[in-house]
Amino acid sequence: MRCKNVRMSALHTLPATEGDIIEFLAAFEDGALPKERWTHGAHLLAGAWYVHQLGEARALDHMRTCVQRYNLAVGGQNTATDGYHETVTVFWIKLLHSYLQLTQPIDPTAFACAAVNHFISQRDIYRRYYDYDVVASTEARASWFPPNIQPIAP
Repeated sequence: MRCKNVRMSALHTLPATEGDIIEFLAAFEDGALPKERWTHGAHLLAGAWYVHQLGEARALDHMRTCVQRYNLAVGGQNTATDGYHETVTVFWIKLLHSYLQLTQPIDPTAFACAAVNHFISQRDIYRRYYDYDVVASTEARASWFPPNIQPIAP
């Protein structure tokens, strides 16, 4: 399966084949992926691939570690106001896991593409689940806060 031609910028598209996705994720995990390629779509692709391959709990641990390490590798920080965000990361991994349950059986490439295509235009979907600006909350950046409006479901 090929992803729709999801454009990350005028110069980049997301990888859409198994080999290209694996290569893309290796660059992300090694801190070699150019910062401008680490977009919302790239986060979705990585999260979806990890959820499919590792399951929810291990995907979360892996994503948490990789994002924090990547931020530092590209000159960023992981502070109370910048960089890694625990609630947003946990929320998206849980949402992707929920979406996987609806789409199985499905191979990892097809799932990653389906998840990107489904969620790419829903960057602020968390507003349906939280009655406050979770992204701006320093408390939610540091620790997981479950949704307080409705349970997570795609």
